[in-house]
Amino acid sequence: MSGQIETLLRGNSLVSFGASVSADLRADVMDCLQYAQLSADKKYHRSRQWREWIEQYQRVIYQNGARITGAIHPLRLEIRGVRDLRYLSARLRGEASSPELRQLLEQSIEQLMQSDHADAFFNSWFSSGQSETMQVIPCEADGHGGVTVLVCGLQMTTRALASSGFWWSLISGVMLLQANGASFLMTHDSYSPYRESIAGFLANQATQEIIDL
Repeated sequence: MSGQIETLLRGNSLVSFGASVSADLRADVMDCLQYAQLSADKKYHRSRQWREWIEQYQRVIYQNGARITGAIHPLRLEIRGVRDLRYLSARLRGEASSPELRQLLEQSIEQLMQSDHADAFFNSWFSSGQSETMQVIPCEADGHGGVTVLVCGLQMTTRALASSGFWWSLISGVMLLQANGASFLMTHDSYSPYRESIAGFLANQATQEIIDL
């Protein structure tokens, strides 16, 4: 993998694209992920029913033109600092965690930790006893005109935090981290039957949100 990666922080999702992923496929992936999030939100509460939520999120991706290529073995571990997230990729196991995707996952998390957006993002999250979720989603060209999308869903529950003004400071307590996910292969053609209807749904959703303001 070479070249500059593009990392986008959208709501609770951090999506990264390798340099070889085309602009058209990037747009398709972003639309599909947004649709999957909205669909999962309608069925389950993200924090209280996280396992059901992340499984529905992945199910919608599969149902709209993406083929499952591997799974991440469910992961549960305790960490004592937000910086420990950088070791996450080394702990992932399963057919979905290829060396290329793990490398992109590592770079994605490093960029997240250095981002100005992440400062406010994490400061708003981490209070004692709070459970929050996010998706880290590295995407890499597969060499045959498609894109491999690794969905790494994370749930983090914090305990006994010390007051700190900096989100990267060590936690004086424990954060329980759980991971669940899978990898998918999407191509321009596989997504084609769903592209127009999903784009229309997202446009209507955006219009409704403006009306509701």
